[in-house]
Amino acid sequence: MSTTEASSPTMPLLIVPVGTDVTDPVEWAAAHRDEIIAGLHHAGAVLVRGLGIDSPTVFRAVCAAISPELRNYVGGDSPRTDLADQVYTSTEYPSHLEVFLHNELSYAGWSPDRVFFCCLVPAETGGETHVADGREIYRRLDPDVRDRFESRGVTYLQHLWDANDAPGVGKSWQETFETDDRDAVEGYLRDSDMEFEWTALGIRTAATHPAVLTHPVTGERCWHNQADQWHRDLAGVKVSFGGGDDDRVDPTTAGVETLGNHVVFGDGSEIDVADLHHVRSVTTACEMTFPWRAGDVLVVDNIMAMHGRKPFTGERRVIVAMA
Repeated sequence: MSTTEASSPTMPLLIVPVGTDVTDPVEWAAAHRDEIIAGLHHAGAVLVRGLGIDSPTVFRAVCAAISPELRNYVGGDSPRTDLADQVYTSTEYPSHLEVFLHNELSYAGWSPDRVFFCCLVPAETGGETHVADGREIYRRLDPDVRDRFESRGVTYLQHLWDANDAPGVGKSWQETFETDDRDAVEGYLRDSDMEFEWTALGIRTAATHPAVLTHPVTGERCWHNQADQWHRDLAGVKVSFGGGDDDRVDPTTAGVETLGNHVVFGDGSEIDVADLHHVRSVTTACEMTFPWRAGDVLVVDNIMAMHGRKPFTGERRVIVAMA
């Protein structure tokens, strides 16, 4: 048995096992898979509290009971540590920085349908994994701004350094693609319809994606991108490519001539930073938070919902898997 209740005005939906203690969290997850998925399609995020998960291995088994096709974090730019098969640290960005709301891997060659988080150790203060409803963001955006993104899409530009060369900023292409085989990287990029070019510094890629998706189950339009995190002129993004401390980084050409990231519209035209500030203000207005407890599992529908991470103090240990 379980009880379901709202942990905030709309999301995440809170599910708490009741009646008997959970002696096997994997069996419980398998038995309540349909309930969790139905909750995802309604709210966009589901928080399961009371499973008592205390290790990456058990967490992986719980995730697989809900979504058997777990995947590696190939193509991702967030610094992570591999903890178990297809289980990683949630992010290793500095604790004093906020990770703004985004859809996981919306810039890459693939993007998961679901993202699973588990809190093993809550932060002393802060550290919430905040969430926001992409349907509500889509509705609240200024129609003119929304139309520019919806009609043109976005192209994410990235220039990754070579681990065999002088150190660069962020992750090397070997770390990003989890291989040092150039042929395997090229295969991934071709299969993903991404443009690429090997350079003297590493590899330059361009990935063009829609900025808005239609949910395959509910048919609702959902804001789905992270353009505000990739634009070289938006405050807070320069941290990801060194803020100009590396002489191979030029914020005015990041993702093009030099190492780093940038984003443009799908037709190649530049995005007005004012539009991105508007997007960020709307996503922030839609965000919801909850306090982590040890053993919590948060399941996010990565098409319908965005997520991020608040700054924190203390040890905070949150892990992630994707499907």
